[in-house]
Amino acid sequence: MDPVGDVHAAKLNARHWLLVIILDVLVLAELTAAMYVAAAHPDDFTPVFMKTFFGMLLPTLLLGFLVKRIVRTPAERIKS
Repeated sequence: MDPVGDVHAAKLNARHWLLVIILDVLVLAELTAAMYVAAAHPDDFTPVFMKTFFGMLLPTLLLGFLVKRIVRTPAERIKS
């Protein structure tokens, strides 16, 4: 067992955990915003909701993917 490696893995897990929490909060905020915008257009609720929500969700997921790659350590980059 490598105690230094275990500490490093714990920090890495904390970074990934924090990234997941931030992305979850962003997705919930986007869902709330999309519901708010769509509620202003009750006749076209579904199309307005879909355009608004997915218009915000896709860039957020892309950004999350890129940040996850940046947060990785050099040792993880070699493994993958």
